[in-house]
Amino acid sequence: MLDIGKRCALARSGIWSSDDHQIRLPAIAFVHNDRISTPESAELLLSKNKVNSSKLTLIDRGSVFLPSDERGDITISPDLPYPLSLGEMEYPEGEEKTGAVVVQKGDDNVFQESSRKEIQIYVMGNAIEFIRHPKEFVDEVVRLRQAIGYGSMIYLPGIVDPSNLAILCYCGGDIFDSTRIIWESRSGHVVSPEGRWPPSDSEAGSFTKILNKNYAAMQDELYKTTHHIRNGSLREFVEKRAVHDPWMIAALRHFDLVHYDHQELHFSVTGPNFHANTKESLHRPDVVRYRKRIRERYRKPPSAKMLLLLPCSAKKPYSMSRSHSLFRRAVKDSGVQHLVHEVMVTSPLGIVPRELELFFPAQNYDIPVTGHWSKDEISIVQEDLLNFLGKNAYEHVVAHLGSEKDFVCDILDDHYSTSNGNPTSAKNLSGLTETLSSLTNQNSKVPRGQRLSEDMTSRCVYQFGNGGEVLMESVEIKGRYPNLKIFSNGIQIGMLVQERGMISLTLDGAERISQKDLYCVQIDDFQPEGNLFAVGVEGADEELRTGDDAVIRYEKDVRAVGSAVMNWKEMTESHRGEAVRIRHRKKA
Repeated sequence: MLDIGKRCALARSGIWSSDDHQIRLPAIAFVHNDRISTPESAELLLSKNKVNSSKLTLIDRGSVFLPSDERGDITISPDLPYPLSLGEMEYPEGEEKTGAVVVQKGDDNVFQESSRKEIQIYVMGNAIEFIRHPKEFVDEVVRLRQAIGYGSMIYLPGIVDPSNLAILCYCGGDIFDSTRIIWESRSGHVVSPEGRWPPSDSEAGSFTKILNKNYAAMQDELYKTTHHIRNGSLREFVEKRAVHDPWMIAALRHFDLVHYDHQELHFSVTGPNFHANTKESLHRPDVVRYRKRIRERYRKPPSAKMLLLLPCSAKKPYSMSRSHSLFRRAVKDSGVQHLVHEVMVTSPLGIVPRELELFFPAQNYDIPVTGHWSKDEISIVQEDLLNFLGKNAYEHVVAHLGSEKDFVCDILDDHYSTSNGNPTSAKNLSGLTETLSSLTNQNSKVPRGQRLSEDMTSRCVYQFGNGGEVLMESVEIKGRYPNLKIFSNGIQIGMLVQERGMISLTLDGAERISQKDLYCVQIDDFQPEGNLFAVGVEGADEELRTGDDAVIRYEKDVRAVGSAVMNWKEMTESHRGEAVRIRHRKKA
């Protein structure tokens, strides 16, 4: 039985209960035999023979050619071992597979519904061979997770060490073992997150000392990886670890470029602050999703006649920084601030409209600032800006930029550049004010309330898709930025919340979103008393991701609204776990 407490991309932490045992995930099964002792803290053992231990034991029954008669708490069914080079082979008829089963590449029979009900663990066959084939490894893990769903665990045997544990969890592994650690120790190698090292003089020649040191390094890395899963920061941790090994970089890049859809489904729309320090950060699924939504969902406020391109800032959200306080004052002094649309140019996000600066990841990323842009970063900014201008028309474009100025202005047709050197210098700020003031008729002013409403509409459409407009029908905006409230006929229907970085709905707001069948979770005819669990979910909108506002309803009757704890696929396929953390509910 699985109780998942936290999810971070494909990685999970939680509790696996089996009989009287409780194992914390992710878990390492430590080999146990007469020659090798296990750490006192080990919760899970791996053996070929029955073990007289109070700890949960996986028994490996070997191959179908010479299966063992041993049984344990969880038994790995006999498998048909063959190298990847032989391609697919047929399995001989054998006993019913329960507990744990080895899955070879291309073997789909085991995924049939009739075979899955008693299987808790799917073991990746030939896992050790994938050390030479990073792309094929990623493909196989994705195939496994898509086939078995969320109620079973993936066991990746023979390949984990402290350097790659994080990325193996990131790809979807739940259980690992100590066999590679033992092999490295027998070979006289000390292993660490940074790679393999020779032993010290006091350790040299002592298998036991080297093994104990390697076990300690493995358990320390397990602790760190679990922490990052719970904190939602595993991706950043994986990028740090991956730079030490070409296999991990190849696997991560293939995962990002080929399996974006699979990853994006499991990435939350909210998250902690992170550093985008590597080339791989440009392809984080949450970063790519943000850029895709700008292209596919976003539209500018209709009243905005002038596009003002600005540099980003180290402090987030941008408007809270010193530089942007100066920019905003210069815009306000022009007298036409409600006609100006401020858009930030930045890496790795490309462009960030001012009204989206609170949304994840716009207020959560940090980058090393050197004034030098890589070709990949320049390409992203230029591509996104050209696409943006192709879908959003302005009367004038003003570039008030720093190091980005040359490559941004290279792709602009008619535009005005108001910065020469430091964008925050008094001379440049004065020039910005004068330019904005001269480009627009002073009589073409837009009421503040109208622009506030238009900005909020842009946010709603970005968050909920095209149907998000329904939330903004006949409304007024109250409050002080960044915590702005949406009212209709005196009734609050939503609020922009800085901490969440998105709009939080009330029950009345949920009613409006429900009219468009957006972000809805279908339940049977009952009234949620606490949070909604997966067992009570009958259907869900495929747009729902972890962190999204979810409207809970029976048929068309809205019963509650809250934040999704699972994506739509997991909440509809699972029978355990919290699906939606309810914020408001109808009274019975």
